[in-house]
Amino acid sequence: MSLLLLVIAFVLSGFVAIASKTLVEWNLGQYRDIYLLSFYTAPLILGACAMFLRGERSSVSDAKVGLLMGIAGASASLCMLLALASLPGIVAFPVKNLGNLVLTGMISILAWRERLSKTQWAGIILSLAAICLIY
Repeated sequence: MSLLLLVIAFVLSGFVAIASKTLVEWNLGQYRDIYLLSFYTAPLILGACAMFLRGERSSVSDAKVGLLMGIAGASASLCMLLALASLPGIVAFPVKNLGNLVLTGMISILAWRERLSKTQWAGIILSLAAICLIY
């Protein structure tokens, strides 16, 4: 089941990337703010409806974490849209995704003391090399 969820997340992330690139390629920059607003408002509404239907309530700390994640995500999306305006997608998307891989790996090691195998370390090192080669 976990693999299926990862595949679904992969496909949906691809749709988000395509939507971002389409916004830039079709010169729809004047709709950037509405794009970002709907991109983050839709999940907020869906999540609130799901919580309501299950009879759950959100704590203040949950709301703070959600707000922080929303601000970080919206800022990242805005930066990606701005980068796509001056970089080809073939450069911007791999650099962003490989950067995510490296950063997440490093945080996992430092914050949660996760241990990486030699092949996982090799993957992170190759990702850093790929970022340098692509950019």
